[in-house]
Amino acid sequence: MNQSNQKSPKWKVLGLLFLLIGAPIIWVMINKTGVHYSKSLPIYFERELAANGDTIYHTIDDFKLQNQFGDSVSLSTYKDKLLLVSFFFASCETVCPAMNNYLAQHVYKEFAKDTNVVFLSLSVDPRNDSSEVLLKYAKALNAGNNWQFLTGSRSMIYDLAANSFKIPGAADEHEGLFHSNKIVLVDKQKRVRGVFDTGSQNDKSATIDAVRALKLEYINHVEDHSKK
Repeated sequence: MNQSNQKSPKWKVLGLLFLLIGAPIIWVMINKTGVHYSKSLPIYFERELAANGDTIYHTIDDFKLQNQFGDSVSLSTYKDKLLLVSFFFASCETVCPAMNNYLAQHVYKEFAKDTNVVFLSLSVDPRNDSSEVLLKYAKALNAGNNWQFLTGSRSMIYDLAANSFKIPGAADEHEGLFHSNKIVLVDKQKRVRGVFDTGSQNDKSATIDAVRALKLEYINHVEDHSKK
C-alpha cells in the first residue's frame, strides 16, 4: 500500500482537531481582541509643549453635576476609571433612544460588571431632566451603578460638550438642544482617547476594542514599572 495513503487517516484526524479546537481560538483572537490590541490608541485634540519639553495634552475640565440617584458628582468621583461619555436628553424620540438602546444592548452589556469602566450620559436638557426623570430613564435601560446619567447646570454641560469633549454641533447650540450619536472614550489622565459612532456592528467592535486596548495599556504600564 502507498505510504501516503497509510498516513491519510492521521492527517484527517489532525485536520478535524484543528477545525474543532484551532479555528475557534483564532476566531476569538480576531473578534475579541481586534486591531486595537496591537497598537496604542491616539490621544485626541490640540496639545502644546511645556517649557521643559513635555507635551501638555488636552484634558477634560472638572464639573459638578448630579447623577440619577441625586448624588453630587465630579471628575474626582470617577478617579482611576475609564469613561465612556455621551450626551442626550430624555424626551428625545429619535437619535437619543437609538443611541442609548444600542449602548445598552451592546457596549454597556460588555462592561456592565467591569468596575474599571464607567458610562456617563449627560443631559443637554437639564431644565426637564431631573434626577428623578433620569432614574426612570436609567431603569428602563437596565443600567447599573456604573452607568451614570447626569444633570445640573446647563451652561456647564454645554461647555463640557463643546470645549472638553468637543461633540460636533454642541458649540453651535445656545438655546436649542443638540443631537449626537457620538460616545467619547476618556482615559485615567482625563485625556480623550477615542470618539466613536453608535449604531453598527463595526462601531460596536471599534468601541469595545478601544476600551480593552486602553485597559491593556495600563496593565502593561504597571508591569513595566514593576520590572524597574
